[in-house]
Order: sequence, then structure tokens, then C-alpha cells
Amino acid sequence: MPRILGRILLMTALVGIAGTAAALGQAGEDGTIRLSLADAVARALERNLDIAVARLDPVSAREDVTVADSVFDSDLTFNVSNTDTTSEPTSIFSVQSQTSRLASAEFTDPSRGGGALNASFSHSQTEATFPPGAEGFFRLIPENFTTSVSLSYRQPLLRNFGLSINKTQVEQARNNLAISEHQFQDRINQLVQDVESAYWDLVGALRQLEVSRESLSLAEDFLDQTKVKVDVGTLPPIEITTAEAEVASREEDVIVTENSVGDAEDRLRALLRFAESSPDWFRPILPSDDPGFQQVDVDLEGAIEKALERRSIVLEAALALTNAELTERFQRNQRKPDLSLSSTFSVTGNSFETVPVASIAPGGTVFFDENGFLYQQGDPRLTAPDSISVTLEQELLGRGASFSELVDSDNTDFTVAMNLTIPIKNRRAKAEHARSKIAIEQARLRLDSARQTVRVEVRQSVREVETTARRVASARVNVELQRRKLDAEEKRYENGLSTAFQVLEFQNDLQQAGSREIAAIIDYNKALARLARVQGILIGERNIRIR
Repeated sequence: MPRILGRILLMTALVGIAGTAAALGQAGEDGTIRLSLADAVARALERNLDIAVARLDPVSAREDVTVADSVFDSDLTFNVSNTDTTSEPTSIFSVQSQTSRLASAEFTDPSRGGGALNASFSHSQTEATFPPGAEGFFRLIPENFTTSVSLSYRQPLLRNFGLSINKTQVEQARNNLAISEHQFQDRINQLVQDVESAYWDLVGALRQLEVSRESLSLAEDFLDQTKVKVDVGTLPPIEITTAEAEVASREEDVIVTENSVGDAEDRLRALLRFAESSPDWFRPILPSDDPGFQQVDVDLEGAIEKALERRSIVLEAALALTNAELTERFQRNQRKPDLSLSSTFSVTGNSFETVPVASIAPGGTVFFDENGFLYQQGDPRLTAPDSISVTLEQELLGRGASFSELVDSDNTDFTVAMNLTIPIKNRRAKAEHARSKIAIEQARLRLDSARQTVRVEVRQSVREVETTARRVASARVNVELQRRKLDAEEKRYENGLSTAFQVLEFQNDLQQAGSREIAAIIDYNKALARLARVQGILIGERNIRIR
């Protein structure tokens, strides 16, 4: 099925109609609107409000696909904060005031397999003030820079594991898009059939009007002939009354048929969406296409098979069944325990370095060398004395040290964890799964019902085509026979062997036969359009392309 990409454009061209549809609303020299079937269909597709609304449904459904797929979009989050805190000290170690500044960035990348990668970076600065003397006496740190980088990944192993499970909503959204496109095509198919039916109804009404007027003309001619015969004394005066009554009756038929033409025009105007203030509402419409009759042999089984492959109602039901099966698969997965594997690796750097410092008696300061031995300042060969007092001092470094320590990996943390959650009753998941299985059965029944409906509609349409074709053939024979019968009766009337009443009756019989022929031809063309629609091929046969 052709996809509806971006803007939806309707390209219309009916088979056998060359050139571009003429502009509507422009009256001819006689004030009538000449309208071909191609013109009518093109205008209806262009201006019909229901089609205009339906055009947007697939566009909206395509955005739903994007929304469903957006759960796999990555996120990049930035955060900058500044916090000032002032508090009354409660001990000599208490912080009197503190300013904290933080800048961080976090990147999250969900996996289509269910996992998620998280990478974060943060840098903070803390400036603190302490009670007088506490900072130097207890060697407290007034300013500190901390930088950290963390990388983690979490992967479900049972529930929500795998590409197929995590793309369930995306697949359903795509199926819904296809359903929307099928529904749009079905609306177009129905509209085209409605326009063609209204167009042929107008053609039929105009043909019936021609027959009524021709019948009236015959009655008027017969009245003139009767008056002449009465004047010359070959017929009694009562014959004039009979002829005049028939003329009045046929004038009434013409009036009624003219009203039918007006009704047919209005039905077509409504489908073509003429503006309320348009003068076209008051201009007669003159169809330029002839319905014609060309008998078509229809393969019933082939028509049914084609309809089952292309009818929107069947395709929509099949896609709905697929969505129900996807839901059941997802709900079955939700009954599993939640087992996940996660790992985290982080590196942290700060702005100070801890230095061990030792004091010896009776005085002097000794330091640890890189191998852990004590040495006195200026004498690295000093032997450690008996009494040593060792402390740890923190050598304060600059902001850059917090970054350089990331490379040195002085402070690292690596964690691997396995988490398992086992629902005890899990009643909700079980109920949702049971409900999804019921939905599958309902969708299957709807699909069977749709297929049966299509099968019945095609059989009815095929019978209608065959029946109307036989009606046309029978009506044509009847018209020829009624014309011969009237000719014979008129000759008998001229020879005084018949009455005016009998001739007028035969004229009525001919009129009715002509009306039935016209009705049969119109019904046949409408039946062909309906058969194409119930097979889902009407817009294809009319070269209406959706893209």
C-alpha cells in the first residue's frame, strides 16, 4: 500500500479522460455548468471537508510512531548551582558559613535491548569558615575542589529484555499508522463511489426528463392530429378530450421529472462542496459524460480473493490482530521476575594531598621518604629515634589537581551488582496477560467477521452487476418492441381501426420502457462502481494515487 509521506497530495485522473479537469464555477454561454465525471471527482476530493479532516489522520499517526520511538532518545542534562549556608556553630568543629558551587553534566543513552548507559561528570568547589583558631589548630580545610567521572550500565536480563519486547509500542504505532492510511483510502473509495452515483443519478434524471418531454411532444402532436380528424368529421369530439387529458398528465410528469433533476443536482452540489454564496447553486449542471453500456464479465471467486487482499476493513482487522498479539507478547514478558545486572565505575579527584609528618624528641622534624623511611631535614641517612610523634598533614593544591587526579586514578570505585525481584502473587501482570489473550480472540473474531462481510458484499455486488446487465438487455428489447407496437397502433388509428385512448396507452408503454432502459443503464454503471469499491480497487481503477 502506498505510504502517505509528509503532505498528502491527491493526484486524480480518471481512465479515458485526457487533460486537466476544467475549472468549475464558470458558466458556459447558456449559463450551464458543463461537468465531466473527472471534474466532479477531482473537485470532491479537493474540497470535501471529511476528506480534508481524514487527510490529517495519517500525519498525526506518523507522529505517534515518532513519539513511541522517542523512548530510545538520549538525554544530556546540565546543572549549575550555588549554595550559601550560614549557621551558628555548635562546636569548635562546626562550619560557620559555607559556599558550595557545583557544575555537572549527565548523559543517558537508553538501549533498544532494554538497558541504559549513564555517564556523568561533576566538579564542585567548597569554601568554608570555622570558629577562630579551629582551622589552624585542627588543620581543617577551608577550600576544596572535587571532580568526578562516573560510567554505569544497567541491563535487564528477564523482564523487559530484548529488542522485540522494547519495540512493542513502536511496532504498534506503525501498525496504527497503516490502519489510518487504510481508513483514509476507504474514505476516498466511498467518496468516489458517492460522487459517481450522484453524477449518474443526475444523468439519469436528465435522460428521464428528455423521455418525458418527448412523450409530451408525442401527446401534443397526437392532440393536433385528433383535432384535425374531428374537424373533418372522422372522429367524434370526445376524442379531443381524451387527447387533452393525456397532454395534461404528461405535462405533470415533466414537472415532476424537472423536480427530480433539481434534487439530483443539489445532491451532486453538496458532494462538490459549492460555497454557500456561490452562484453555481442557481446554475444548471450539464454532465458531459455518457454512461454507456459495455457488459463486463466478472469472476466471482477472483473478485472475492481480490477484495480479501485489498479491502481496508480486512487489512485494518488484520493489523488490529497483530497489535493484539504484540500486546500479549509484551504482557507475557511482564510476568517474569525482574533480574538485572548493573556495573558502575567512577574516578574522583580532589585538591589536596595527604602528607605523613613525624616529630622526634628532643626536637626537630623528620619526614617520610618515598620508601616509607624517616629522614631528618638535611640528613636523609638519619636513623629513626626511639620516640616519634606521627601526624597526617594535607598539602593544599589548586583546582587543577582535582582534574589531574582523574588521570592518575588515585580514587576509584568499581561496582558490579545483580538485583532480583520476584513478585509473590503478581496478580496484576497475570490479569493483564489474561486480558491480552482475550483481546486476541476478539480480534480474530473481528477479522473473521470482516472477511465474511467483504465476501457477502462482493457476492451482492457481482449479482447486482449481472442483474442490471440483464435488465439493460431486456429493457432495450422492450423499447424496440414497444416502438413497433406503437407504430402499428398508430397506423390502425389512421385507418379508423383504433381509438385515441389505445394509441395514448401505447405511447405511455413506450415511455415507461424508455425510462426503464435509462434506469437500468444508470444502475449498471453505479453497480460497477460499487463492485470496484467493495473490492478496494476503485481509486486504482480511476487512477487516483495517494502519496
